[in-house]
Amino acid sequence: MGRIRTLKPEFPQSESMGRVSREARLLFILLWTLVDDSGRTRAASRMLASLLYPYDDDAPAKIGGWMAELEAEGCIACYEVGGSTYLAIRNWAKHQKIDKPSSSKIPPFSEDSRVFSNPRESSSLDQDQGRDQGRDQDQGKDQRAKRASVPVPEGVPPQVWADFMAHRKAKRAPVSATVIAGIQREAAKAGWTLERALVECMTRGWQSFKADWVVKQQSFASTDYTEGLGAEREDGSYDL
Repeated sequence: MGRIRTLKPEFPQSESMGRVSREARLLFILLWTLVDDSGRTRAASRMLASLLYPYDDDAPAKIGGWMAELEAEGCIACYEVGGSTYLAIRNWAKHQKIDKPSSSKIPPFSEDSRVFSNPRESSSLDQDQGRDQGRDQDQGKDQRAKRASVPVPEGVPPQVWADFMAHRKAKRAPVSATVIAGIQREAAKAGWTLERALVECMTRGWQSFKADWVVKQQSFASTDYTEGLGAEREDGSYDL
């Protein structure tokens, strides 16, 4: 059930909000209307997208990236208890003053239960069907911690980074500092910025980036195949 919440006038000037994208800021505010009086809610990405963005078809694919921004900035915490994923607003008592708050039915957050928000999270049914019963829980936590440690690269807009995270998740390809460093090296070989390389990956559906892929295309496009021909005719052909 949605709830009426208050927004402080100084919210837009918050430095933490200035470090995330506009979409992440809107999500943060919308989450306030969804969480209970303890600042907690269920955190399945598709469920959140359907409740908070009912008219935006692209929200299910992008909301995980916005959540990752908020979690990296310390605005929210995503955690797992008993196989279910939840979300808690950090410093909730500072954001909202609630008279006679209702008791929460959602378990509280603890560092031991923390997970890193994924760009696109499957439903609980998908998780149950796809869960490997022999999975090593400790190894999974270590892998999530490594993904959480990858900050937004310098020179890359937060929205581009969030979209790339979602793009990699859709391809079941984790993002690590090593992966980004490799793309950055290849981008430098092609004379491109990292941002341009990431955008190219998403535009062409590439999982990664290789300088050779674009250098060959650039060479082909820059070749003058009319050299040595005669004058151009009205129909676009050339004299031999």
